[in-house]
Amino acid sequence: MPILLTSQAYCKMLLHAAKYPYYAVNGLLVAEKTKDKKRDGSSEPVLCVDCVPLFHGTLALAPMLEVALTLIDTWCKENNYVIVGYYQANERTKDSRPNQFAEKVAARISENFNEAAIVMVDNSRLTMSCFEPIVLIYDHHENKWKSREVTSDCFEDWSEAQKITSALLECRSYENLIDFDNHLDDLRNDWTNPVINKSVLDLC
Repeated sequence: MPILLTSQAYCKMLLHAAKYPYYAVNGLLVAEKTKDKKRDGSSEPVLCVDCVPLFHGTLALAPMLEVALTLIDTWCKENNYVIVGYYQANERTKDSRPNQFAEKVAARISENFNEAAIVMVDNSRLTMSCFEPIVLIYDHHENKWKSREVTSDCFEDWSEAQKITSALLECRSYENLIDFDNHLDDLRNDWTNPVINKSVLDLC
């Protein structure tokens, strides 16, 4: 059951990476909670409707991660969402493979959603235009995280995602993006990013 990325989820991941180009960044992917699989065994792709930016810089701070996961889990329950994946952009631009920390968080997500995915942002291909998808998607098969080819089919609407992401990068909307680190610095900072969400909606 592969994941599909909406424009909002894809855009916010790239804005997070663009805001902190010299740091590693990470976050969570969420989908709307759906009914169980169809009786014939087939299943629809999981549509990632949003992402929650977590941290920049030092990613492996366990206490902060626990606080974030608790708050986000409560928010998900209130909005009928479920955490279905984890995203990360590494500090080194030529390194776009998931590290041990990424796999550890994804394994934690898998405890509640067994088809969780890891999405890695390829910083080396991050440009203002973003004409092609710059993420790698890893699925868990046979106890290993294996990448699959990312095409326009991995998006709900690739042309829309490309257009919106490019427009928001051009107007430097990443300066308004709030991650959980920003929230912990000042609790008035809203990590659900209503300003960015409205910008995406206005461009749809």
